[in-house]
Amino acid sequence: MDRNYAQSFTVNWAIIGLLAVSIVWGTSYGTSKQVLQTLTVPQLLFARFALSSAVLVVILYKKKLFIEFTNNAIGYLTVGLLTGAILSCIFITETWAVMLAQAGQVAVLISLCILFTPFLEKAWLKVSLPKGLVAYCFIGVIGVALLSNVTQQDFTFNWGIALVLIAAVLRAIMVVTCRKAFTGREFNTELITFIQLSVVTVVSLLLMFKEGSATHFTTTMMQIDWFTLSCLIYLALGCTLMAFFLQNYAVKFLHASQASLLMGTEPLFGLIFAAVFLQEQLTNLQWLGSFLIISTTVAACYQFSKHKQP
Repeated sequence: MDRNYAQSFTVNWAIIGLLAVSIVWGTSYGTSKQVLQTLTVPQLLFARFALSSAVLVVILYKKKLFIEFTNNAIGYLTVGLLTGAILSCIFITETWAVMLAQAGQVAVLISLCILFTPFLEKAWLKVSLPKGLVAYCFIGVIGVALLSNVTQQDFTFNWGIALVLIAAVLRAIMVVTCRKAFTGREFNTELITFIQLSVVTVVSLLLMFKEGSATHFTTTMMQIDWFTLSCLIYLALGCTLMAFFLQNYAVKFLHASQASLLMGTEPLFGLIFAAVFLQEQLTNLQWLGSFLIISTTVAACYQFSKHKQP
């Protein structure tokens, strides 16, 4: 009984953590759009992930966790570099999509990872999934479409949309890869997160040199206004450092499909934030979409709580 209670308690905290990730990520699109008015995509990614990595390395040093890394360096580097490479691809495609496409298009299409993940998890990890999960995924995607309130004429295919579709597939791959890598292994979440963020930082720096913006990066940073700087700090500490720490923690205890359903509530929290703090009004269709997403997530979580692997 005590063991079952402890397991349920841990799963509940994992669910809460992923909901917190959805809240901060739900506000990240508009924030990135603001910063991209001043910085290029590689500059934004480098500043965001370099700051996150710098803060995290201080935490790791204070907690003396580098000793643990040296005891299992090969294992940490294998998992961290692989998932860090996937993460780099996700943020490169997603951030460029934010610059090229409308925010509503990005919010709808990135949530297609909800639909991709169950099929990938079943094919790759050979797991048994609860009955009705595919139907939940379809309903969740419909809810996201209604919530974003994007009309048909808005969906003019362009490079931005293509990049979002690629990012959605990469998100599904990332969730399943983390689930497989962490299963049966005792990795420190902070060390894995640091390696992942460091990989994105290095990749972004290489892209800066490739586009020729590395030489005047310092000058550009010194000229940005305080609002843009605050947006950048929020992206680095809230949407990156905290979010990926919680994500890496949660996927240890949740199915990949369950994690994707929870993280698919990003648009919901983004619109709630806009309605409460920016006084934006929700349409009837957006409220319907909100209801579909919430009910789908609750139903799917309930199905997972009853489901047992054969």
